[in-house]
Amino acid sequence: YNKNLGDFIADFSVGGNRMDQNANMDQTQTLSLAQPGIFSFSNAASPLEYYQTVGRKRINSLYGLAKFSYKNYLFLDITGRNDWSSSLASISSSANTSFFYPSVSGSFVVSNLVNLPESISFAKIRASIASVGNDTNPFQTAGTFVSSTAVGGLPTFTDQTQISNANLKPEQITSVEVGADVRFFNDRLKIDVTYFNSLNKNQILSLPIAVSSGYDQRSINGGAVRSHGFEAILGIDLVRNSPFKWNTNFNFSMYKNIVESLPDGAKTITLAYNRIYDNVNQTIWYQVKEGGRMGDMYGTGYKKNEAGQFIIGSDGRYIVDNTLIKLGNYNPDFILGMYNTFSYKDFSANLLLDWRQGGQLVSRTLALAGVAGQLKETENRPVAGIVAEGVVNVGTVESPVYQPNTKAVSAETYYRMYYDRNHEENNTYDASYLKIREASITYRLPIQYKRIENVT
Repeated sequence: YNKNLGDFIADFSVGGNRMDQNANMDQTQTLSLAQPGIFSFSNAASPLEYYQTVGRKRINSLYGLAKFSYKNYLFLDITGRNDWSSSLASISSSANTSFFYPSVSGSFVVSNLVNLPESISFAKIRASIASVGNDTNPFQTAGTFVSSTAVGGLPTFTDQTQISNANLKPEQITSVEVGADVRFFNDRLKIDVTYFNSLNKNQILSLPIAVSSGYDQRSINGGAVRSHGFEAILGIDLVRNSPFKWNTNFNFSMYKNIVESLPDGAKTITLAYNRIYDNVNQTIWYQVKEGGRMGDMYGTGYKKNEAGQFIIGSDGRYIVDNTLIKLGNYNPDFILGMYNTFSYKDFSANLLLDWRQGGQLVSRTLALAGVAGQLKETENRPVAGIVAEGVVNVGTVESPVYQPNTKAVSAETYYRMYYDRNHEENNTYDASYLKIREASITYRLPIQYKRIENVT
């Protein structure tokens, strides 16, 4: 519905939607063949095993949109949507299946109301607040039996490995955003800036539990993560009123995800890990703690004193510390992209530069190369050995007294110890880079034909 009342324009829309998701997996297998190399079920030497997995989900939705504008300089949009998701229903209740999420956004085109200086060709400010709801995958609120290894050709079923939660609630993300779009000198210089702040709560998480319980995960609601950041786009037509044209665009972004709370009063939650050869001593843990950031990585290293100095043993070696320590965060401090376009008559060239600043990487390659003496950092191999940088405790554990280490060990011993793959701290490095992501040169052929408009 649209209504025009002179300077005031209103537009209304309503609608509904139903989405059905169906996922089916059928698997038939045999564990041995009667004749090697003939991969056919008719050649099976053992009974055929059949597995089937079925997942279905339905979301019913109603939504509405109201748009208002006044004299082409003031705009307001209001939306509302309600979803009903079958994945949040349990055997005994459907109370949590419904979730509503509205949004309000407004913008003010200052240049359409106020006579700005001639150098400002356009100016707009904007703000919005929005809420978004999310459901989950099927079978998170009720347990099911899953296909298991057949016995004697007969199907078997076992309980799922995850404890379901009949009281799961929908996730809710609430975000606030403000920004401005300002252009100068007849759009020769364009600046678009945005600040955002969002809170994600009632997250649906699968937390690990002791396998002695008969399960390995449980589904819960909980935790709150706040994301905030800043984005800016800068466009400049450096040269445009000549046969040669040069346009540059910068795209800058920085953000942080802060964990404000964890579910069930937990102090630390392990979200995932990377492990080599299923060895717990060669594992990077991705853990979250209250006040920490999403993306924090934890591993092991060597003992240090309160001043951050390595504590060296009486034999000149580092002392292993198997307590998990924070290695860093894999997210960058900021990302900056720079896109240049050059053109002269029928020639054009494009250059895209990518700058990522900050963040850490843990490198298995670095560890293996360091232990093998294949890094430039390991080329120093004095015959007298290497004195590890650190201090030696000549006091007691209760009353330590530290003195500089003077005990040398062989170069091979030192590098094998320093880059030991079982301790990730010394195999972590800065993930920053500046690279050319894309470069191209184009020439438009001067061909004129009624069926060909452009050839490059």
